[in-house]
This record gives sequence, C-alpha cells and structure tokens, in this order.
Amino acid sequence: MKKIIMSSFLIASLGLLADDHLPAGYSKYQSNFLFSCSRPAKCLEAFNKYMNAPEIKSQKFEADIYAVLHNGWDEATHGVSFYYKSADEYAKGNQLFVTSEAGRKFRKRMLELDIKATAQNLTVHSVGVTNRGTAADNVVSLRWSLEVSDTAKFVPLWMDFSKSIEKYEWSANAYGLQSHYLGSNGRITHEIWTAFSSPQDALAFLDGMYNSKEFADYSPKADEYSDFIRSYMEVSLSQFNPD
Repeated sequence: MKKIIMSSFLIASLGLLADDHLPAGYSKYQSNFLFSCSRPAKCLEAFNKYMNAPEIKSQKFEADIYAVLHNGWDEATHGVSFYYKSADEYAKGNQLFVTSEAGRKFRKRMLELDIKATAQNLTVHSVGVTNRGTAADNVVSLRWSLEVSDTAKFVPLWMDFSKSIEKYEWSANAYGLQSHYLGSNGRITHEIWTAFSSPQDALAFLDGMYNSKEFADYSPKADEYSDFIRSYMEVSLSQFNPD
C-alpha cells in the first residue's frame, strides 16, 4: 500500500527484500497491470463492477485503478494495482480472479473493450515513509523506474536524500521504494514513488526537488549505482479499501 512508515530492509543477491515484520497497513506485495484503454469510462466501469461483485467485495482486497500520464515509455494509459499484505492474501486474490464468475465477466468485458496489455509485474515494498495524509488522501503519484546495479550503496544514498528534503513545504506526503520480483520489466529493478493529494502538489514537488541543492548533490552520486529508465504520473480514479 502507499500508506506506509519507515521499515527496515534486508539486502539480498537479487536486491532488497521486504521485512517479514511489516507494520499494520503496509502491503508486502503489489500486483500491477498496465494497459492502454481507448474507452476509459468503460474500463473504469468494468473494474468497479468486478470489485463490487459480492464474492470479491466480501474479501476487502485493497486495489485501485489509475490513469497513467506523461508516459513516454509505451502505450499504457491506465493501470490496476492490487495490494496484498501476505502471501496468503495474494494467493486468494489471484485464485478468485481466475476462477470466480466475476473474474470471468471482467476478463470478457476487457476483451470486448479491446484493451492492450503493456506490462504486468509483481513488486514488493522495501522502504517507505508516510508523513502526511492517508492512501485515500494521496491520490496522485510520481514514479521513477530504475535499473539499480548496487542496492547496498544506492538505497542508503536515496534514503538520505529523501529524508533531507522532508523539511520543505513542497515535500511529498509519502514516498517509497519497491523492488521488482517478477514480470515484464525490461531492465527495471526498482521503482521510486512519491504521493500527493493533488496534481498541483506533485508539480510543486518537481519544481522544488529538481532545483534543490540536495538533488544537485544526490543525482551524480545516484548515477554511479543506477540507470534511469522512465518516469510518469499516476492519478487514482477509483480506490477500494485503502489502508
């Protein structure tokens, strides 16, 4: 979930692994699907119908559907993410999606709408901080996708930088780091995200961050351990059970 507090982390051979003792409200696993939709209102309607089907609604899965903006990477216009706090919850969510009548109807409707899948992946939260607001409040996110070559050096560097800009009025309400576990990620190994209550706040953050002394110091050092792949904005259209 996007609402998280600072957690400890472990360095493993494949990157950062989430702590097994995460605080309440933290989603360990995120199942993400990006796609292009030429009829956004209909895609939103189909997802809302799926999430409100009795067999799905009763499980209280955390999920959202969002618009993808300023995406120069591929043709994705929208995305859906499910946020799971445990492996058991993840397994149950996937089982219901592929076996339930609601899941069958949703997949059929999306085929009728001729959506084009662009990417799907499984990520895990490694680091996160919430300073203001809740997931329900922070409906706009900025994302940077990276290929990190040395997590042991990059992550502390990024954490120090992120902490250093919390003092500014334009700082993010929440921010975090996700590691990619599975999926069509290309060279991407990690995602940095920041969350805000409005697009205006997100733009103020970009103005402030890119012009800050802290970023000028951080950027060349981060380049030693990571390669920038892409960046984009997400605007939530519908949330279910935000925690």
